[in-house]
Amino acid sequence: MKTLTVDAHKRVRIPDSEPGQVYAYVNDGNGTLTLTKIEPIPAQSTPVRFEKRGKFTVGVSDAPVSMEALNKALSEFP
Repeated sequence: MKTLTVDAHKRVRIPDSEPGQVYAYVNDGNGTLTLTKIEPIPAQSTPVRFEKRGKFTVGVSDAPVSMEALNKALSEFP
C-alpha cells in the first residue's frame, strides 16, 4: 500500500496526476475519501465577432444557427 502525506497547506501530491488535472472529491464519512478523475469537455463554441448595426451591437458568426439550437438554449436559461 502506498501512503501520501498532507503538507502544511493541505496539499497532497498524487504521483500519477498531471498539472492542472481536476478530481471530484467525495468524503464517505467512514475515513474513506474517493477521488475521481474528471476529463475536460471539448469546447463546442464558434467564434463570434461583434458589429455595430445602427444603434445596436450584434454578434455575427459564420456558423448557421438552427431554431432547435435556439429553443434548447432558451429552455436552459433561467
